Amino acid sequence: AQKESSYKRYKSSSQRSVNDVLDDASAIKDENTAEALNKVKEALGLSIAQQDVYSEGKCYILLGEINEDIAEWKLALENFLLANQKLKPTYANTKDYRESLRGLGNTSLKLERYTEALQYFQEALALKSSATEQIERKLDISEVYYQMGRYDEALAILDERRKISKSVDEPLESRIQNQKAKIYARTNNVDKAQGLYQNSVSNSAAEKKLAPKAMKEEVAANIKTKEAISDVLIQQQRYDDEIDLRNQSIEYNKKADNYSEVSKDKVELSKALVAKGETSSAIKELEEAALIADTINNPQDQAKAFLSLADLYEKKGRNDRAINAYKKYSAAVDRMEKQNQHRLVEKSDLIKKQKDIEELSKYITIGQRDETIAKETVFRQQLIIYGLLGIILIIAVTSYFIYKNAQASKLANQLLALKSLRSQMNPHFIFNALNSVNHFIAQQDERTANKFLAEFSQLMRLVLENSQEDFISLSKEQEILTLYLKLEHYRFRDKFEYEIIMDETINTESVMLPPMLIQPYIENAVWHGLRYKETVGHLTLSFQQEHGHLRVSITDDGIGRKKSAELKTVNQKKHHSTGLKNIQERLLILNKVYKTNYTVDIEDRRDGNGTHVTLILPINVNH
Repeated sequence: AQKESSYKRYKSSSQRSVNDVLDDASAIKDENTAEALNKVKEALGLSIAQQDVYSEGKCYILLGEINEDIAEWKLALENFLLANQKLKPTYANTKDYRESLRGLGNTSLKLERYTEALQYFQEALALKSSATEQIERKLDISEVYYQMGRYDEALAILDERRKISKSVDEPLESRIQNQKAKIYARTNNVDKAQGLYQNSVSNSAAEKKLAPKAMKEEVAANIKTKEAISDVLIQQQRYDDEIDLRNQSIEYNKKADNYSEVSKDKVELSKALVAKGETSSAIKELEEAALIADTINNPQDQAKAFLSLADLYEKKGRNDRAINAYKKYSAAVDRMEKQNQHRLVEKSDLIKKQKDIEELSKYITIGQRDETIAKETVFRQQLIIYGLLGIILIIAVTSYFIYKNAQASKLANQLLALKSLRSQMNPHFIFNALNSVNHFIAQQDERTANKFLAEFSQLMRLVLENSQEDFISLSKEQEILTLYLKLEHYRFRDKFEYEIIMDETINTESVMLPPMLIQPYIENAVWHGLRYKETVGHLTLSFQQEHGHLRVSITDDGIGRKKSAELKTVNQKKHHSTGLKNIQERLLILNKVYKTNYTVDIEDRRDGNGTHVTLILPINVNH
């Protein structure tokens, strides 16, 4: 009934033409994508019900463009392919058909399917079109060759444009200059590339009063060219030229109201200033970058600025400012994650709307088939059977997708829980480390406290840099653990000595493991075993590779778990180690998500003095 109702409703509708609805959808797709999809759904329903194949193809083109805007390249490719299939038999000489080829070429390029992209763009170029369109396709073909590393061909196709037209409008000329500049940069002709880039940015997009789409294309082209030139300048250590390049870009993007790029340029500018030894100027640029990012509510750029600021403050010995910058970096990361989650929800809703559009096209198509059945009574029974089979197939396919979505949702929830547990390790670790600082201050050992704080700041940078990663290399984990043991030894140097043993056969750069997985067991050995010992104890941390696994052993000759439990106060007995509890939960989730077998074994030593912890970590994890 729903299918028949949908078909009849759209077939009898005569209030508005399909073109009017599509024009409305196209006008609002940038500002209100969800409403634009509703209008495309209406236009597609009208097109299918009225058997208007040309309008149906235009609907799929608009769906493809919407998916391009939200970077859903596979969905965009599917929609452009549908449009191409609808238009090719009868309407291959229209602009819309050429637009379907452009969309197919662009999405294939984004998916790195270079051969297919080249075929689509060349097919579009071979069709009769305006001089502007042909130059645009030559630019597209040049970009494919550029990304394939075939720079001579990328340049040659641009020079062929003069066979079409000797003069082009200003936006296209700017794109041509930018494309050539990118190619020259990659072929080490950086001076020529700089000259072309300077010509391109000499007048801002705002001053040219370009249409929004043309302005967006010009700004994007300038950004790509700038980064290509910058890569070469940095490799050649031409920092003065790099600074000039970034300043030119900053002025250009200010005029174009592209302040997100201004913030990024200032961060990169600071790196060149640091390389020249102008740290104070670099700090000023980073502070401005963070302020701009905050003004336009861009926490991602703000986080980059604060992280770089913290590093510079630390190098200059301004530890208070470094810690404050790290805090702001952490807050910006939290805002960035919330913003990304919000965008993911919005994107998910848009994709769901598109699935509803797919279902609608099925409903209306089935409605058309049912009408044919009613007229052709001879084949009624046979067609009903086919219809039922189709419905069963739809139910089976829908059930399959529901199951897949449920599995994906379950996996996402597990990864979110893993990230949450990993995030909880940082405040727990920071709290314990700050207790050590407090201890030195209480002992009026200012020199040791300052030395500890400097080492702690370095450790904090390593922890914060790696806390967002699911897996880090063993070399990075070893660096963190070495620094952590050094800090604990500062406080309890009369209580224990330690050594770290690394199997020489282990490639520490290629072995990956979850961050902050080993540290809580070391912390437990020091704080609950060795610090209560009357004589100087010993802690050994060893890494061995055996049978495709990494065996991590933590051995101490402290007072042991039984005596440690007896020494605990009533409040301490009520408290369970947050670090060890989180590790157990993380191991459970890691084993579920990555189908591995992370294990940990804690046992008392045979002589009753101390504890031996063994972690077995798979080396080859598909992460």
